[in-house]
Amino acid sequence: MWFHLFCIAVGFFAGYLMIHWMPPLTPFDFTRFTTELIFNPLRTFLALTCFFIGFLANAVVIRTVIEGIVFCLRRKRVRWMEWFVCCGGMGSFYWLFQWEVRLTALFFIFSLIYGMISVNLDRSR
Repeated sequence: MWFHLFCIAVGFFAGYLMIHWMPPLTPFDFTRFTTELIFNPLRTFLALTCFFIGFLANAVVIRTVIEGIVFCLRRKRVRWMEWFVCCGGMGSFYWLFQWEVRLTALFFIFSLIYGMISVNLDRSR
């Protein structure tokens, strides 16, 4: 459970930093967006690194939620406390959506797809 709390915290913090370091998207101007990405290489690198780390951390949480749902439907043993913590941790996307909708939607989609890909329904682990 501590690992999942850590993943939730890392995912939220990395998402916040990614949103903070990316160029503004509100009135989207492609020229301005690419210019800021090119002329601020450190911020671009840090934002992309935070995006990568954050979507991997959130994918672990999403994977746990999906596995819990599948195990519950199959009537197998579910670690309920861990599952509730992960479901509650999904609320961190609410706060990220409040700051930047487009980047958070992209962040969530990547996390969801990778979380679904990494689902392991084998109980031997």
